[in-house]
Amino acid sequence: MDIKTILGSRIATAVNVNSLLVPANSLATHLQRFTDPALFNSDGMGKFGLSKSGSLARVKHQNRFYALTSFHQVSKPSYNFDQLCIVSSDRKMLLTSHRATFPTGSEDQNDDFDIVLFEFTDVVNAGKLPRSGWYDVTSDIVRESTPEPLIVCCIGYPGYRNNIDFEAEIYPISPNAVWGHQAKSGITGRLSFEPNPEIDFPPDGMSGAPVFGIALDSLNCSIFLAGILTNASNKRFNFIPLLRIKAMLAAQRA
Repeated sequence: MDIKTILGSRIATAVNVNSLLVPANSLATHLQRFTDPALFNSDGMGKFGLSKSGSLARVKHQNRFYALTSFHQVSKPSYNFDQLCIVSSDRKMLLTSHRATFPTGSEDQNDDFDIVLFEFTDVVNAGKLPRSGWYDVTSDIVRESTPEPLIVCCIGYPGYRNNIDFEAEIYPISPNAVWGHQAKSGITGRLSFEPNPEIDFPPDGMSGAPVFGIALDSLNCSIFLAGILTNASNKRFNFIPLLRIKAMLAAQRA
């Protein structure tokens, strides 16, 4: 889908992403760097011990580095919290987090808070993952409310095209970008958007993906992280707002 066509005359040639101006027709490709498939290093899963459960968002906060994903994709398959991993850029190492923070014990621990946070700061500081490729949420979490976006973009790794082939021992990584317009969510504590056009594939595996909004301010467009996807269908994508997650980020201690 051509983002220039969607936004029409309201956007010129570039969008501000973490103070970097990105050409409109390259925006989805640029945002892809802030998401990964949620991979788990577990026994009995072939030579490389990998299985996939959804997607994750890579975020930076106060010079620390985190993967955010939906709690249900960890708890339902009964993964251990030390099993989530990110593949190194040279695809030679599986790198696991050194800390997990999950809803139990959170100030916002009701059943609808479907978020778990994994920290990768030690891995990044050791040079095993680059410091680039993490979306800086500094300016987004100080807002009092989520801006009304001109358009929304969610980038994740649906299962229909991201299945691990255990016999061939290959895993083709292939993300999908889903564009849409803000809509009213029917789920408590969620925001939502309607894909435009309606998607023609099952969104299973997209949970945990980042949802970005494009806001217009004085004729300039900028990206903000609106939240993390938790429930999706072909017609409606529901996500937890970043502003509900900021207390979890703020509570992290060295």
